[in-house]
Amino acid sequence: MASGETLEKIVTENEAPLLRYAWRYLQNESLAQDAVQESFVKYSQTIPGTIFNPRAWLYKTARNYCLNILRKQHRRPEIDLEHAEPVVAGSSSQPDAGLIHAENRTVLLRCLNRLKAKHKEAVILKLEHGKSYREIAEIMNLSVSNVGFILHAALKELKQNFSEEISK
Repeated sequence: MASGETLEKIVTENEAPLLRYAWRYLQNESLAQDAVQESFVKYSQTIPGTIFNPRAWLYKTARNYCLNILRKQHRRPEIDLEHAEPVVAGSSSQPDAGLIHAENRTVLLRCLNRLKAKHKEAVILKLEHGKSYREIAEIMNLSVSNVGFILHAALKELKQNFSEEISK
């Protein structure tokens, strides 16, 4: 069993991003809370020292829980980007900067939604959640080199789609 102080710290540091991640899959606050709670319960029952990257382990466990719920509901996994944190960063003192930023964000979200589910998930884990290739590989049950390939292809497609959308 994980020690109380360590578990408390891990919960404090990971609860909010895990809830956001689970909610995107399930689009249901109660089910997302269940997924995250179940992940923490399973973590608390592990033997100390057997999990080398608790954050990645928690994401993977929450993801698996979400996928199981979706299978039971006969739903396909889709990650909601409607309520995503802004991905396009930047600020300016120009009066129209906020409007341009909002328009670019809308275009970017539309382009992200056109990506394959696996590509979209990898991009979100990398850009929004700041996960390393190794963590993404662990969460998504892929090899590190496969994550690199997926991210490269996804970002290339995203850039191309974004350029096409902007030039319309």
